[in-house]
Amino acid sequence: MSDPIEILERRLKAVLDREQDTTGLHFFCQIGGNYDDLGIVTLQISGAGRLLLSWRLDDESPDLWSLTLSEDDTRRFIAMLLEHPFWTASPARRPRRDEETNVHFRICDQTVATYKGVQFWSGDFDEFPVLRTLTWRICRIIDRVSEGEIDLDDLQAASA
Repeated sequence: MSDPIEILERRLKAVLDREQDTTGLHFFCQIGGNYDDLGIVTLQISGAGRLLLSWRLDDESPDLWSLTLSEDDTRRFIAMLLEHPFWTASPARRPRRDEETNVHFRICDQTVATYKGVQFWSGDFDEFPVLRTLTWRICRIIDRVSEGEIDLDDLQAASA
């Protein structure tokens, strides 16, 4: 039996090589939390290219953006994940230090019930450069989709 990470990587590569379509793939990212001044930011991208971005500072202020990516943009996103494979990082679970921001990435292939996720703190960037680089790239996507409304400048500066 193959390792779940190998299964995911083969699937993502097959999509890039146009041997398979993106049906069943799903990426999830959550940044922040109730404790954080920036609130909670959630980005989801389905294999069908549907992008959903939400931001909540408190219970009264949920904001939501959605759009559909082109097939080429969806493949570019998958290429970015393969270029920065967050699933290779294994930061230790630990309590928050100072004003760190919590980040969670997850990718799954619903067609074969396989997933891989990682949860970490912004203080883990030095030890895991792949997390730093991918977080910076994800923050740029969030900034563009929200047209600058979601302020992730501090996290972007930490991940640059």
